[in-house]
Amino acid sequence: MITEYSQEFKESMLQKIFLNQDRSVVSFAREANIPGSTVATWVRNYKKKNGKIMGQKQRKKLWSAEKMFETVLLTAPMSEAEKSEYCRKHGIYPAQLKEWKKDCIAGCRNAPDKKYIKEAKEKEKKYKKKTMALEKDLRRKEKALAETAALLVLKKKVQENWRELEDE
Repeated sequence: MITEYSQEFKESMLQKIFLNQDRSVVSFAREANIPGSTVATWVRNYKKKNGKIMGQKQRKKLWSAEKMFETVLLTAPMSEAEKSEYCRKHGIYPAQLKEWKKDCIAGCRNAPDKKYIKEAKEKEKKYKKKTMALEKDLRRKEKALAETAALLVLKKKVQENWRELEDE
Protein backbone atom coordinates (compact mmCIF):
# COMPACT_ATOMS: atom_id res chain seq x y z
CA MET A 1 0.00 0.00 0.00
CA ILE A 2 1.54 3.30 -1.10
CA THR A 3 0.43 6.41 0.74
CA GLU A 4 1.12 9.94 -0.48
CA TYR A 5 1.78 12.61 2.15
CA SER A 6 1.35 16.29 1.43
CA GLN A 7 4.41 18.52 1.29
CA GLU A 8 3.00 20.60 4.16
CA PHE A 9 2.65 17.47 6.31
CA LYS A 10 6.23 16.39 5.51
CA GLU A 11 7.55 19.85 6.38
CA SER A 12 5.66 19.91 9.66
CA MET A 13 7.09 16.48 10.55
CA LEU A 14 10.61 17.63 9.66
CA GLN A 15 10.16 20.77 11.70
CA LYS A 16 9.05 18.75 14.74
CA ILE A 17 11.98 16.37 14.33
CA PHE A 18 14.59 19.08 14.03
CA LEU A 19 13.15 21.13 16.87
CA ASN A 20 13.25 18.09 19.19
CA GLN A 21 16.54 16.43 18.38
CA ASP A 22 16.57 14.64 21.73
CA ARG A 23 13.85 12.28 20.39
CA SER A 24 14.40 9.67 17.72
CA VAL A 25 12.95 9.88 14.23
CA VAL A 26 11.21 6.55 14.82
CA SER A 27 9.34 7.94 17.84
CA PHE A 28 7.91 10.73 15.69
CA ALA A 29 6.99 8.20 13.01
CA ARG A 30 5.16 5.99 15.54
CA GLU A 31 3.35 9.03 16.93
CA ALA A 32 2.11 9.92 13.44
CA ASN A 33 1.43 6.27 12.56
CA ILE A 34 3.88 6.35 9.63
CA PRO A 35 6.62 3.79 8.84
CA GLY A 36 9.92 4.84 10.40
CA SER A 37 11.79 4.23 7.17
CA THR A 38 9.54 6.72 5.37
CA VAL A 39 10.24 9.49 7.86
CA ALA A 40 13.95 8.61 7.89
CA THR A 41 13.96 8.99 4.10
CA TRP A 42 12.35 12.43 4.41
CA VAL A 43 15.05 13.47 6.87
CA ARG A 44 17.84 12.08 4.69
CA ASN A 45 16.49 13.80 1.56
CA TYR A 46 16.11 17.08 3.43
CA LYS A 47 19.70 16.87 4.66
CA LYS A 48 20.94 16.09 1.14
CA LYS A 49 19.00 18.98 -0.30
CA ASN A 50 19.85 21.53 2.40
CA GLY A 51 23.31 20.49 3.45
CA LYS A 52 23.44 19.65 7.13
CA ILE A 53 21.21 19.31 10.14
CA MET A 54 19.26 22.46 10.70
CA GLY A 55 20.73 24.85 13.24
CA GLN A 56 18.68 27.29 15.28
CA LYS A 57 18.60 29.86 12.46
CA GLN A 58 17.80 27.29 9.78
CA ARG A 59 14.85 25.90 11.72
CA LYS A 60 13.01 29.16 11.22
CA LYS A 61 13.50 28.88 7.47
CA LEU A 62 10.85 26.18 7.16
CA TRP A 63 8.42 29.06 7.66
CA SER A 64 9.15 32.32 5.88
CA ALA A 65 9.37 35.48 7.97
CA GLU A 66 6.13 36.71 6.40
CA LYS A 67 4.31 33.49 7.22
CA MET A 68 5.56 33.61 10.83
CA PHE A 69 4.42 37.21 11.16
CA GLU A 70 1.01 36.40 9.68
CA THR A 71 0.68 33.49 12.09
CA VAL A 72 1.53 35.71 15.06
CA LEU A 73 -1.08 38.25 13.94
CA LEU A 74 -3.67 35.57 13.27
CA THR A 75 -3.20 33.82 16.61
CA ALA A 76 -2.90 36.96 18.75
CA PRO A 77 -6.64 37.27 19.54
CA MET A 78 -7.06 33.50 20.10
CA SER A 79 -7.40 31.84 23.49
CA GLU A 80 -4.74 29.37 24.62
CA ALA A 81 -6.94 26.42 23.64
CA GLU A 82 -7.53 27.88 20.17
CA LYS A 83 -3.80 28.55 19.77
CA SER A 84 -3.00 24.98 20.76
CA GLU A 85 -5.52 23.67 18.22
CA TYR A 86 -4.07 25.95 15.53
CA CYS A 87 -0.57 24.74 16.36
CA ARG A 88 -1.54 21.08 16.17
CA LYS A 89 -3.24 21.66 12.84
CA HIS A 90 -0.20 23.43 11.36
CA GLY A 91 2.56 21.31 12.91
CA ILE A 92 4.08 23.92 15.19
CA TYR A 93 4.37 24.33 18.94
CA PRO A 94 2.84 27.05 21.13
CA ALA A 95 6.35 27.82 22.38
CA GLN A 96 7.32 28.61 18.79
CA LEU A 97 4.45 31.07 18.52
CA LYS A 98 5.69 32.84 21.65
CA GLU A 99 9.23 32.91 20.26
CA TRP A 100 7.99 34.27 16.92
CA LYS A 101 6.04 36.98 18.74
CA LYS A 102 9.17 37.99 20.67
CA ASP A 103 11.15 38.02 17.41
CA CYS A 104 8.53 40.23 15.75
CA ILE A 105 8.61 42.69 18.64
CA ALA A 106 12.41 42.65 18.76
CA GLY A 107 12.56 43.13 15.00
CA CYS A 108 10.46 46.26 15.24
CA ARG A 109 12.65 47.63 18.01
CA ASN A 110 15.97 46.66 16.47
CA ALA A 111 15.54 47.59 12.83
CA PRO A 112 19.01 47.79 11.27
CA ASP A 113 20.35 51.30 10.86
CA LYS A 114 21.84 52.61 7.63
CA LYS A 115 25.38 52.63 9.06
CA TYR A 116 25.25 48.89 9.71
CA ILE A 117 23.93 48.20 6.21
CA LYS A 118 26.65 50.35 4.64
CA GLU A 119 29.38 48.56 6.62
CA ALA A 120 27.98 45.18 5.60
CA LYS A 121 27.95 46.18 1.92
CA GLU A 122 31.56 47.42 2.14
CA LYS A 123 32.64 44.15 3.76
CA GLU A 124 30.86 42.18 1.07
CA LYS A 125 32.56 44.24 -1.63
CA LYS A 126 35.97 43.66 0.00
CA TYR A 127 35.39 39.91 0.18
CA LYS A 128 34.23 39.79 -3.44
CA LYS A 129 37.44 41.53 -4.56
CA LYS A 130 39.54 39.14 -2.51
CA THR A 131 37.64 36.15 -3.91
CA MET A 132 38.11 37.38 -7.47
CA ALA A 133 41.87 37.84 -6.90
CA LEU A 134 42.16 34.36 -5.41
CA GLU A 135 40.18 32.82 -8.28
CA LYS A 136 42.41 34.60 -10.82
CA ASP A 137 45.52 33.29 -9.07
CA LEU A 138 44.04 29.79 -8.96
CA ARG A 139 43.29 29.87 -12.71
CA ARG A 140 46.87 30.99 -13.41
CA LYS A 141 48.29 28.16 -11.31
CA GLU A 142 45.98 25.61 -12.92
CA LYS A 143 47.20 26.70 -16.37
CA ALA A 144 50.83 26.42 -15.25
CA LEU A 145 50.19 22.97 -13.82
CA ALA A 146 48.50 21.81 -17.03
CA GLU A 147 51.40 23.15 -19.08
CA THR A 148 53.92 21.39 -16.86
CA ALA A 149 52.00 18.13 -17.13
CA ALA A 150 51.93 18.46 -20.92
CA LEU A 151 55.69 19.10 -21.01
CA LEU A 152 56.35 16.02 -18.89
CA VAL A 153 54.26 13.88 -21.22
CA LEU A 154 56.14 15.26 -24.23
CA LYS A 155 59.48 14.64 -22.53
CA LYS A 156 58.57 11.01 -21.90
CA LYS A 157 57.48 10.56 -25.52
CA VAL A 158 60.71 12.09 -26.81
CA GLN A 159 62.78 9.81 -24.56
CA GLU A 160 60.85 6.77 -25.79
CA ASN A 161 61.38 7.79 -29.41
CA TRP A 162 65.14 8.25 -28.87
CA ARG A 163 65.39 4.82 -27.28
CA GLU A 164 63.61 3.28 -30.28
CA LEU A 165 65.97 5.07 -32.69
CA GLU A 166 69.05 3.94 -30.74
CA ASP A 167 67.80 0.36 -30.65
CA GLU A 168 67.50 0.28 -34.46
